Amino acid sequence: MKIDSESGSRRDFITDVGRLASVITLTACMPPSASAAHSAGAAAGAATGTAWDLGWMRTLQRASDRAVFDWPGLGDPADPIVLEIAERYLDNCAAAYGSLPYEARVVLNIRTQAVGAALGDKVWERYSLGVEYNVKDPTTQQPATRNPFWHRAPSPAPGIVMPTLADLVERGAIVLVCDFALGHLSKRLATKMGIASEAVHEELRDGFVTGAFAVPSGIFGLARAQNSGCAFVRM
Repeated sequence: MKIDSESGSRRDFITDVGRLASVITLTACMPPSASAAHSAGAAAGAATGTAWDLGWMRTLQRASDRAVFDWPGLGDPADPIVLEIAERYLDNCAAAYGSLPYEARVVLNIRTQAVGAALGDKVWERYSLGVEYNVKDPTTQQPATRNPFWHRAPSPAPGIVMPTLADLVERGAIVLVCDFALGHLSKRLATKMGIASEAVHEELRDGFVTGAFAVPSGIFGLARAQNSGCAFVRM
């Protein structure tokens, strides 16, 4: 499946990731005084920039069972494997515990080329994300004009009900969205529409599906979910 038709944007993305990794490495090698100064500067930058809602971590702490599912590639909405495995985990918990008290939570760590899965129908229509991602709506078989992961795909066989992102959110799923990747998507869309990328970025963040939280990066989201006690399920 073709995800990103702009190779230059992909190179920029990889370059920025490398820069981010270099900063992390350099910070780890700094003497304590320099590292503290760097941290203070980062905190000051955060204070004047994006405010990150970390309330999802408190929700995880209350759960008896928790797992994070990494979602780096958009995939096929007719066969949403990440949603299928996350749903199976919740079903397995229900089967294992039966009437015993428990609280199971799944975290969907949406990053890199998959951030479109966390955006609502209005955003998909306004920015023609079906064309941008070369994704067809499983129902119409036309370029998707609504989030095809939020809506149920047709059953591939009798008795099979395909899970949706809405189903998982209704069952308490936490959706983390990589803001780093969202920024790159904003730049691509802004260039095509001839508008400011900052305005697009803000609109995308305001257009998240229910239950979604922006995180500085998918790397942060994945690590922080594991630090909060989640088992890591690699796709």
